Amino acid sequence: MRSILAIPFMALLLTMDPVNGQEPEHAPTGQQSERAQPTAHNHGGLEVILHRDTLFNGPFQSVTGPRTDLNLGWEARSIRVRSGEWQICTGRNYTGRCTTIDRDQPALNPQFRSVVSIRPTGGWGTGIGQSLRGAASEFFPAPRRNGQRVECRSGSNCARQEANQFCRSIGWLVSRSQATETTDGKTYLADVLCARALL
Repeated sequence: MRSILAIPFMALLLTMDPVNGQEPEHAPTGQQSERAQPTAHNHGGLEVILHRDTLFNGPFQSVTGPRTDLNLGWEARSIRVRSGEWQICTGRNYTGRCTTIDRDQPALNPQFRSVVSIRPTGGWGTGIGQSLRGAASEFFPAPRRNGQRVECRSGSNCARQEANQFCRSIGWLVSRSQATETTDGKTYLADVLCARALL
């Protein structure tokens, strides 16, 4: 008798939700359940940053995927292209005047300042390493160039020179501080703080 009762009990356990012990809810036929819906992703590291003021100053908005209506509340006067190629348009749903950009725009053409919609048109991955970005600076513990650590090979001023070059290449004006670290006999740039200006 014990073995006969065990079978339906085990079947009941297999149909229960392992998280809360309840039977799973089933979506109506022909519809996906909410749990199965795909989630939004940063498309392989794609990113563009719209700034209210020229030279990447003022409030900013980071965009990592297509946006049919940005609703910024201000005109964009400069754009930093962290990765990828982007189409910007003056109307919703990619209408109005449109243009494609693949590099930083420190002073955006006046006819495209009213950026209303934006979408990526190509490019994957930033290749510059992880960072912590604020409104006026950005910190890179291990900066990269095209996915590779930035190596120092030219004497005592190497760190400063390489750091400044790195910061300028991604839209900042200067490296406020930097260091080096040695791994496997090679010296690499480290702990770079990129900013708009020196203190």
